Amino acid sequence: MKAAFLDRDGTIIEDKNYLSTPMEIRFSKGAIPGLRLLRERGFELFIVTNQSGVSRGYLSLNRLFEIHKELTLRLKSEGIPIRGILFCPHHPREGCTCRKPSPRLILRLIKEYPQINLEASVTVGDKETDVKMGRILGTRTVLIGENVNKSEADFVAKNLFEAVQWIVEGE
Repeated sequence: MKAAFLDRDGTIIEDKNYLSTPMEIRFSKGAIPGLRLLRERGFELFIVTNQSGVSRGYLSLNRLFEIHKELTLRLKSEGIPIRGILFCPHHPREGCTCRKPSPRLILRLIKEYPQINLEASVTVGDKETDVKMGRILGTRTVLIGENVNKSEADFVAKNLFEAVQWIVEGE
């Protein structure tokens, strides 16, 4: 199984600096057509996100679940099923083992879905922590950003649709 491990904020949805309600969800430019194309090309979609706003007190764990439920429903209404959402709710200073760039969330996921082929998979995000996680896992990596000077990513794209175009061209 090919998987796409996608960051949430700044990749699929606009980064709102601690999104705290489902009503604030706005899809990033190119997200819907990009996700649709990934599905058409046989990728299973997983969202992998650091959400320290929970430990910082900006939102409760229940509110985070509401946001993820709404995000999943909106994507499903667009014909884009999300296989799962994995998140780290910890503050960066807590020293947890699940916060990106740690691959721990994905490694736990692979126990549930052992058919995931990491070499055929891709990691996409807007931060170098996303790229580092993907490199540790052995996936192809894409960094989304407008003014990126240097990155360890395999490709740098302006938005998710441009990232997906590169991904499918490389198959």
